[in-house]
Amino acid sequence: MSAILGNAMVITAALPLVLGIVLALLSRFVVPASSPVRILFWAALVLFFYWDTLGPPVMPPVAASQKLIYLAIAGIVIGFLPERILAGRTAGVLTAAALATAFLWLGWRRIAAGSLDLQMIAALAVALLVLIGAAMLMAQPSSPSPAAEEPFLAPAAALSLSLSGAIVSVLGASIVTGQLLGSLAALTGGWCLVQYLTTLRGGAVSTLSKGVEFLLLFAAATVLIQVALLAPKANPLALVLSSLPPLAAVLMRGRLQGLLPGARPLRPLVAGVVIAVPAILAIVTAIVWAPHGAALGFS
Repeated sequence: MSAILGNAMVITAALPLVLGIVLALLSRFVVPASSPVRILFWAALVLFFYWDTLGPPVMPPVAASQKLIYLAIAGIVIGFLPERILAGRTAGVLTAAALATAFLWLGWRRIAAGSLDLQMIAALAVALLVLIGAAMLMAQPSSPSPAAEEPFLAPAAALSLSLSGAIVSVLGASIVTGQLLGSLAALTGGWCLVQYLTTLRGGAVSTLSKGVEFLLLFAAATVLIQVALLAPKANPLALVLSSLPPLAAVLMRGRLQGLLPGARPLRPLVAGVVIAVPAILAIVTAIVWAPHGAALGFS
């Protein structure tokens, strides 16, 4: 059993996927929609994967990787704020401020050095794009009668960002952050899988609270920013493309009802595919122009 749990693939993909499925089932059949226990479950699992991948918190945190777990804790604290705060313009401003602060804290040494090389330009672009996308996504109010795809927009954005970021990170020789992003992607993917199967059967989707949406977006975004700042072998274009899924999710809201009015079960899938397009392009870019691309079969 210990050998199985010690396997990197199990911890990175299989275990979080299963736990995401369990979370979705608990949300659907056990935990009431208004219960704060939901975000408690998500927070515990996110923190577990941070702890398992990065180790326990170090005081004081010096390296950027040591700061990530503190940022996750900050994201959890914000996620527990009342729903009325995590809605509308206030949520957008709070998300933007949190991500801007995270960027400054993670990259203050590089910023203080005053170097504006290609990596720093890419990091600035990643931080700005993911900040705008996440803030706009969080600022969108919840609809009283949401469209079929609406509950999937933020999770799909977090999933796409995490998955592409994981692959870009690993190919850029930043293995640990790649594992962490992979775990976040699998955890979110497990939830999305159960909810989409529910949609196909004509059932009601158990939506994530704004607090959970913030936590998933903030966790994925801060790790991606760290990769952009401190992984010099990561492809800059792939990193920028990886930051675009939240913006794609914003653009998808309300557009599919007119385009696919009679295909309600298909709308979440179509929205997910569109949101994933920048992530797919990021993955292809990272593979083709990886530092060891020839070894992967690419020149």
